[in-house]
Amino acid sequence: MTQNRWGIAGAGFIAGMFSWDMGFTDEATVTAVGSRDLIKAQRFADERGPMRAHGSYEELIADPEVDFIYVAVPHSEHARVAELAVRAGKPVLVEKPFALNANQAESLFELAMQEKVFVMEGMWSRFLPHMVKLREVIESGAIGEVISVSADHGLRFDPNSPEHRLYDRSLGGGALLDLGVYPVSLVAGLLGDITEIRAFGTLTTTGVDAETSAVMRDAAGRHGIISTSLSTESSNRASVNGTLGRIELGYNYMIPTDLKVVTFGEGNPAHGEKVEDFMGTVEGGMGWRFEALEVGRCVSAGKLESPVVPHALTLKTLRIMDEIRGQVGVRYDAD
Repeated sequence: MTQNRWGIAGAGFIAGMFSWDMGFTDEATVTAVGSRDLIKAQRFADERGPMRAHGSYEELIADPEVDFIYVAVPHSEHARVAELAVRAGKPVLVEKPFALNANQAESLFELAMQEKVFVMEGMWSRFLPHMVKLREVIESGAIGEVISVSADHGLRFDPNSPEHRLYDRSLGGGALLDLGVYPVSLVAGLLGDITEIRAFGTLTTTGVDAETSAVMRDAAGRHGIISTSLSTESSNRASVNGTLGRIELGYNYMIPTDLKVVTFGEGNPAHGEKVEDFMGTVEGGMGWRFEALEVGRCVSAGKLESPVVPHALTLKTLRIMDEIRGQVGVRYDAD
């Protein structure tokens, strides 16, 4: 079997998780890692290898034994490094958020289409079993028409460590872009065109959002409610609510978790309620490899984007986050 050969741009935590998870498939392998710090890249290669280490992203992308690029650098560098890969003609998977804003993403997608190079946002959760089940249940009509979607994602990061990347505005820090992208993407994928957004936020002393909440409405009048935080670990749950029932996503719904389908038909929800439980387990690893395998399938089929994470969904998500950030007062240098 011919393996798809991946190069990882970045040598941080997420890059390590991606590399580890790729060890649970025979269809793809990581052959190289690149960092602006060769020592860091070599340490990563020694710990995660065997793979080659490069002291720049340009060297990694030029490596003839690398066919695909996974971009896992800080948010502020996503678009730039992805563009290097596109111009080199190598399919690229860009860790979420795809870019700092919708304008960056739109420019990159246009370039990719011109160069006929596959590009996809690494919204890995959309490939997990419980998220696949979620879409199947909605499409089956079991919960009727979707009326609202609510989701939160909050984790506590020490406010006394302002050097952390999530507190650094120059790196695209803040709760919304790193954590809130999951609930926003969930809402964006299930509702129609968003016509109205009301957002509130509390900023850190470094100028990024510590707490952000937003309510949005689509053209059909359906609501999306999201919240995200750097200051507290929230419930980290989500719910999709329909006219005939609801779908409850378990704790930390952005990683493998359980799903509950509650249906009550046309009558009173208190009578005749039916509950179906689904456990979205992953055999080995956490499921990061699924997005890499999707890239391989799409490229083999001659596609330039994935139907699971299409360019339009990434742009829609970023436009929503752009509006939310504008309302709460967070701006990045690239805005």
